[in-house]
Formats: sequence, structure tokens, C-alpha cells
Amino acid sequence: MWKHPVVLILVLSSLLVACNQGAPENGGGGDPGAEDLGVDRVEFATMRDDAVDLMLVYSTAALFWPEVGFSEPAEVIVTSEAVPALVAGEAWVAQGDTSIFWAAIDEGDLDLVMVGIDKDNEVRILGSRAGIASVDDIEPGMTASGGSVGDYDELVLREVLVELGVNPDELDIISMGGGADGRMQAMIAGQLDLGIQQPRNITPLTEAGGAILYEEAAEVPQEAYFVTREFLNENRAAVCAFLEGRIMGKQWAIEGEDMRANIEQAVEIVRGFDIDPTVDELADWERELTGNLSLDNGATVEGLDSFQENLKELGIISEDFDWRDHSDFSCLHEAQESQGLEPRPVE
Repeated sequence: MWKHPVVLILVLSSLLVACNQGAPENGGGGDPGAEDLGVDRVEFATMRDDAVDLMLVYSTAALFWPEVGFSEPAEVIVTSEAVPALVAGEAWVAQGDTSIFWAAIDEGDLDLVMVGIDKDNEVRILGSRAGIASVDDIEPGMTASGGSVGDYDELVLREVLVELGVNPDELDIISMGGGADGRMQAMIAGQLDLGIQQPRNITPLTEAGGAILYEEAAEVPQEAYFVTREFLNENRAAVCAFLEGRIMGKQWAIEGEDMRANIEQAVEIVRGFDIDPTVDELADWERELTGNLSLDNGATVEGLDSFQENLKELGIISEDFDWRDHSDFSCLHEAQESQGLEPRPVE
């Protein structure tokens, strides 16, 4: 049974007019009069509430979804329960953990379709509390956490430890809520020895005396976009426009030699929704963009297959599950080609 979500609904309104200045002239952008999208606005549920992710979402909503044909301000729902929000019709497109959506599809009779990938990579970072300066300082019985126990979070933690030459079975692997920020605070407080981190956590953790023992990127399509099959069949043009707008927003975000040409405008937009990125989050802007995000909303077939096999080994999805049966990347490929990008995934 799904828990009742605590939802923060942020509706774009008059801020759009003020923020439209500075939108790039992308030749592939849609013409609002060119095609009837079937719906007037994007109704989008996302599981991500970190500032950098929302900077991209709200910038896209302000600058690019109108350009591809949506005539009304977008509605963005930030919720940990994106699957129920999609199924209940609170949103017609949702972004969240691929593993959660695949498991929901696999367990029930939900006819959901994966139409694009938001994050095709995963920056794997292992941090440590003060007093653990290197792998040599790790001792049996120390506590370690990647988030939840018995699922993909634990798998990532174990794989990182093995790569470092540490036997994970000799450590006390615990479940800890609060995400990477919660694990960082626990390490700073001396309540956790080792924890999986995000780029934004590196500076505050190390300034508090902790250390980064591991930082590598892995090809993992960890977050994706989903719609119901019924909505896709009836409003395909809207799905295609949504994806193109997101690609345009991401390509805009990486403009400039240091990918910071548009960061001030993105900050201005997101602050209009009482979201104030921290200095550390802004300092790690480039690392977040290149380390996690799929800048073309795509992924590789090999990455999807590998991720699926890992989830099967953990028992999160059944052996019969095949992501191909629950995916339609035709809109994505059209959007990629419209923006001058190579289509992917392609078999």
C-alpha cells in the first residue's frame, strides 16, 4: 500500500513573463501554432527536491515548454510518491527512480510507459567521517550506509566497497533515511562512519574533517520519465513536446565553457519558488550536470540491460520483466533529432 504523499505543489504563474528574457534561439524549438498538443500545460510530478534539479525543471518550464507549444503555465508537483500521482491523474508525466517505477509496473497491472531518461549516469561517492582519512583506516564493525538496506542502495554501497578492497560483510551496513544529506550530517556528527554521498556533499563533509574515499561515475539509467499508455496513445504530441523542452533546458544549462553561462538566470527563476540553492550546490553545478544527468534524455541499451539485471538479482523486479515491453522511445528520438542530437537508445 502506498503511503499518502506529502505534496508540495508549485504553480508557475506571472514569473514566467519576467523570466523569459535570455531564452536561447534553438532552431529545433517547437512552434506553438504548428501542432495541437492535446493539452495546454505540462502537469509534472517529480521525486527530486534538490535545488539543482529544480533549477533545471523550473527553467525549462519558464523558457522552453512554452516554446514547444504549451500555452498555459506548468504545474510541478514535488512528491516522494510520483507513481501514485501519475496513476491518480494528478500529473500526466512523472520523473523518478527507474527501479521504483519498474517494480510498480512489475508488481501490479499498471500500464506505464518509460518515454525518456533523466539521469543515465550515477556519480558514486563514498565519504567518511573525521578520523577516517583513507581506506586503510576502515576497520571491521564500522557502520556504513547507502540509504536503504536490501535494495539497490545497498548494492551500490557494496560494489564501491569491493572496488576499494573492503569486504562489505565485515561492516555494519545500516539503513538510514534523509538521503545523502542525512548521511552527511550523520558523518559530521560522528554517528556514521561511511556513507554514499552526492557531489553537493563533498565540500561541507571535507570542511568538517571528513574525507572522500571514492568518486567514480557509473552508467546507470537511475531516473526516467513515465506516462500512462493511455495518455501516450491519446496525447503523443504533448509527450514529444515535453521531452523536447527538457532536452532544450538541459542543453541551455550546459552553455558556456564552464557550463555557467546561464546559471544566474536559473537561480533567479528557482528563487521565485522559495528555493535557494546553497553555495555548495552552485559550486558543484558542472559536476552534477555531467556526472548524473542525461543531457539528451537518452541512455544506452547496455546500460538499461545491466541495470535491469542488477534489479533482478536483488529481487526488485521479476525474472520475466523486460524494460522493452514498457518503453516507447519514438517521441524521444524525434525530439533528439529535432535538437540535432543522435537518437538513443537504439538497438
